[in-house]
Amino acid sequence: MRGGMVLKKEGEASWITYIKRRIENNLNFLAITEGPTGAGKSWVDHSIAYQIDPEYDPEQQTVFSFSEFMNVIRKFNGVIPCDTPEGHTPLCKRKYKVVVFEESQTAVNRREWQSKINKLFQYVISTFRHQHIIVLFNSPHSDYFDSATMKLIHARFEVKGWNKKNFKTHVKAKLLQYNGRLSKFYEHSLYVIRDGKVIKFDGLWKVPKPPKHIILPYEAKKTKFTNELNERIAKQVEAIEKSMEPKGPEDNRRPLTERQREVMELLANLKESNKYEVASEMLGISLPSITGFKQAVTKGIFPSHHA
Repeated sequence: MRGGMVLKKEGEASWITYIKRRIENNLNFLAITEGPTGAGKSWVDHSIAYQIDPEYDPEQQTVFSFSEFMNVIRKFNGVIPCDTPEGHTPLCKRKYKVVVFEESQTAVNRREWQSKINKLFQYVISTFRHQHIIVLFNSPHSDYFDSATMKLIHARFEVKGWNKKNFKTHVKAKLLQYNGRLSKFYEHSLYVIRDGKVIKFDGLWKVPKPPKHIILPYEAKKTKFTNELNERIAKQVEAIEKSMEPKGPEDNRRPLTERQREVMELLANLKESNKYEVASEMLGISLPSITGFKQAVTKGIFPSHHA
């Protein structure tokens, strides 16, 4: 039977059947869910996680950083004890061990992300296959992963939007394959055997909204992460401003103006590889002014023509 072919199970989405079969065949499963902010990437991943494992716990199995990720893996391995609600299976004994890796690229720039994610995947390669671990990454764009990392991703879930009437998110789901001889990635459809016929799954996967007992703890954890991220950014800007305060009578550096503060806050918050171009477009300031101002801050000077 082809690797991308599954027998239809009533009451279960074919993609869920496919993911479970990989685990049952002693394989792991790595996917990236991508789409613009607000498209529903997180809810898609949490819904998939819940469909795979009804005991999925978003408080323990949702991560926003590499250290959190490693802690969950260690819990799966039984190295770190974990609090298990009464009547629930401990993480280390789960048949399907799912991790939802939220948009951790917000904490590092693209180059750092690629460096760290590559090191992380070295761990994935060496340990995941026999541990039945499923990782659902989500990110606005898959290009945060370099080509070496993308070779290890098994599927791409592209969020196309959601239906307000039935609260289902439409997802274009494709299997990924890398051809080393041609140095090229290929996308393949899932094939489903139903009523004796082989059907190409070439439409949109309509992923239902996750239940409230999944959403509420996730949203609380996401809010905590966002607040802490904003606090770190505020401290970074405060440190920059403090470093530019006059140190004595001979120090003629000026404090940040409102415009300068706006530029620095935006640059601190943007994580795109072309963040200077993005900042220039968002603020209506020329690119040379943006880069020149950043250089001035770095060197500890404030030329008056940079606003």
